[in-house]
Amino acid sequence: MPGAKKSIDAFLANIGYPLLFMSAIGLHFFTAFTAYNLVAPGGWRYVATAAALAYVAIAEAVVAYYAWRDSGSMINGYSVWILAWVFLLIVVLGLATIHKRMRG
Repeated sequence: MPGAKKSIDAFLANIGYPLLFMSAIGLHFFTAFTAYNLVAPGGWRYVATAAALAYVAIAEAVVAYYAWRDSGSMINGYSVWILAWVFLLIVVLGLATIHKRMRG
């Protein structure tokens, strides 16, 4: 099992954690961009964008709800990105759990 431990450790350190971090930042800016596009033209667009940048998890939930209302479907462009990021989070945390259990 030492080879498997090293492989999981290398994957997490070199790919898993950096990818999770970079994709979280990208998703956060995509949330702000989506919030900007969902609000009617005017000054409130900038307020919504600033709020989306300031409040991470709350903004993602609120933008997902309004994207759902705007598109009429629960599966829309924004929710697919949220689901993909959650899937990546589950994979990385699952591998981290496996790695921790292999260490003993």
